[in-house]
Amino acid sequence: LIQSGRKRIAMIAGSLAHFSIQERGRGFHQALFEARLLADPNLEICIDDMDDVEQGVFDAMHTLLNLSKPPDALFCYNDSAALAAQSYCLDLGLKVPHDIAIIGFDDISAAAKANPPLSSIRVNKEALGAAGVELLLRKSGEEVLEKILPVELVIRESSLDD
Repeated sequence: LIQSGRKRIAMIAGSLAHFSIQERGRGFHQALFEARLLADPNLEICIDDMDDVEQGVFDAMHTLLNLSKPPDALFCYNDSAALAAQSYCLDLGLKVPHDIAIIGFDDISAAAKANPPLSSIRVNKEALGAAGVELLLRKSGEEVLEKILPVELVIRESSLDD
């Protein structure tokens, strides 16, 4: 999003009780910092873990799009939230990515099938599971507390430059 020239990048996050969501937020802030863009707290909304995530995303998008300076891009903590946000924007008549570029996280199968197809950060779930089992099977006393696996940005139409 930054490389494509977006300046007002919003983030919709889930519950910060989840370590992985905290890390996604940390990555979001690190990317802004490295690009020398100021993080605007008005552009960051955390939705609760609730039964109706879609309604939470709709409420967040309503808030973001009614700011005096709305975002020109959006990063969502997962693809389901990103797809709901994209749907909300399209229903308002916004053009994705012209008016707002959107990227999700997880690269679920619905991301590629969306209209427009959703850009996403892909996690190799099989490698993640294997690493988790490997860590569980380590003998006590072996000193690996954390293992970081790579992710892959899958760029699709929802974030492409015009």
